[in-house]
Amino acid sequence: MSNIFEALQRAEAERSGGDVPKAADTVADLLRGVEKEIERERSFSELPSAGLAAELPPVEKPPSAASEAFVPTKVIVPSVTADSRLVCLTDQGGLAAEKFRVLGLKLRYLREKRKLKRIVITSSIPEEGKSLVSSNLALNQSRSKVLKTVLIDGDLRRPELARRFGFHRSLAGLSEVLRGERRLSDVVYKIEGSGLWFMPAGVTPENPLDLMQSARMQQLLEQLETFFDWIIIDTPPIRPLADTPLWMKLADGMLLVTREGVCDKKQLERAVEVVDRSLMLGLVVNSCSSNEHKYYYSRYDPAANAEESSAPAAKN
Repeated sequence: MSNIFEALQRAEAERSGGDVPKAADTVADLLRGVEKEIERERSFSELPSAGLAAELPPVEKPPSAASEAFVPTKVIVPSVTADSRLVCLTDQGGLAAEKFRVLGLKLRYLREKRKLKRIVITSSIPEEGKSLVSSNLALNQSRSKVLKTVLIDGDLRRPELARRFGFHRSLAGLSEVLRGERRLSDVVYKIEGSGLWFMPAGVTPENPLDLMQSARMQQLLEQLETFFDWIIIDTPPIRPLADTPLWMKLADGMLLVTREGVCDKKQLERAVEVVDRSLMLGLVVNSCSSNEHKYYYSRYDPAANAEESSAPAAKN
């Protein structure tokens, strides 16, 4: 490399007829710096590999919630009563359970056309039966021996699902995970006697909206997706709270539950205006007064026929 410096200096001196200009000196200085850097790198690369490994710190990858293995192990025993109305657990041959099987089948058809894993169940106003629908739908989807289903109580203000399954409301759940007090695997429970997994809402927090907007929420759902194929989320009513729109941003689809005689047309229209239409999977009508489906079902279900034939005749 030094021979190159000298040749450049001589050529410039001969051309100008004098000393080497300051610019040439500058170029020469830069090239000398390059030469020294090359020599330094060459000596560094000749170090023994064992010694090099000992001096350099190990590379640490940032933790990723979705990449971590998630395997829930806890099992709890439900205490189901007639008031629970978990027909997909207690009356699987009945008409109501059949309706949920039809609903589950339609969701599987939709899944063939689009990504559909996280499903939000909500209603326009309270007392329309969204928790009834979400719990029975989750029980129906969990009947598959291939696809795993988890039911999340996403109503951090007025949780309902723990009571419906006969569990204590203080059971640790979603709010504890979002506050960083529990691991996710600590609050996802297998419901004995079914194929369903359940995550309760946990102790009601003082700031549910702040918890839901934290980065932990997205990480939690990503972690659940590594183990479960269906994630059914029971959320608060759309009006007048802001909780459900936050859940919708994290969901693949939404079912809107309405109850005949409870929600009027204007309330339903206002709710539909709020939701993202691209997420709307359908409308579930609860407590429908039509008897035509009951008549059809009684003709083809042996249990219903036996029950009908044993019923006492009406008196005039």
